[in-house]
Amino acid sequence: MKKSIVLALGGGGVRGIAHLGAVQCLLENGYEISGIAGTSAGGMFGAPLAAQVAPLDILAAVTDFFKSPNFRRASTDPASLAGTTGLEYVLEKFLRDKTFDDLPIKLSVTSVSLKTGEEVVIDEGDVISAVLATIAIPGVFPSMGSDVLVDGGVLDPVPVSPARALNPSVPVVAVTLHAKPAGYSPIEDNAIGIEQFPEQIVERLAKTRIGESLKNMSIGYSLVSDQLAELNLELTKPDVVVRPIVGHFGTLQKVDPQVLYDEGYRAMVEELPTLQDAFSYMKSIKRISKYTTASTD
Repeated sequence: MKKSIVLALGGGGVRGIAHLGAVQCLLENGYEISGIAGTSAGGMFGAPLAAQVAPLDILAAVTDFFKSPNFRRASTDPASLAGTTGLEYVLEKFLRDKTFDDLPIKLSVTSVSLKTGEEVVIDEGDVISAVLATIAIPGVFPSMGSDVLVDGGVLDPVPVSPARALNPSVPVVAVTLHAKPAGYSPIEDNAIGIEQFPEQIVERLAKTRIGESLKNMSIGYSLVSDQLAELNLELTKPDVVVRPIVGHFGTLQKVDPQVLYDEGYRAMVEELPTLQDAFSYMKSIKRISKYTTASTD
């Protein structure tokens, strides 16, 4: 019998490709995914996974996208440095006209309303619209709707609580995309800063001569996001934390998708013993007692 789990897939731009490797490893080892909660890139990759698109098929689509990345804006988009036209084209291959009710695996994605300053968990309606809300990096990609929804990672880089709400009786496997190589120095890494943005954005920023300022701002934001992710993981205590070493890649950096996929797979292999232990009798009883009771209060 397959063992059921839920996934909390964190944000990180292109680093989200590592989620595909982690999920492929889980499937090959006989685990059944009963729910997926995704933030930002975790939502973008989690949505087709919830539609039961094979991770390798998603990887192939991403690889094709990177041959000629398209971040053009639509004329109707709110103010932003880039657009999601190319990303929408890829998503439509897997999710065209699908609602959350159409998905065979439960899905929720998180966003943040700039009107209220609160997290918004989206689990109904059009899936692609929800994904566009969760990936709306403030200022970079267009915000969504009258509530001005932006990237869920602003408040919750790894959505463990929304994942647990999907099925509180089973282990939560959280994949965080913030781990960096030993000896890594943000200020010396050209992957963070202006070089990580698409060519269209680089051209606009170069004219304003704020490239170095943007680099420092990007480093600062990354450091805050790293710490927020760790604090949230400590508070929400997922059963398993998977840490692919991909945090040194820029959010929109042009990369070899296979490298990220392989690292996600490797990191999940490393945590398989911890996941197996999460199904022990005592841990299962403790989890069910603590979280299923809380969910019915």
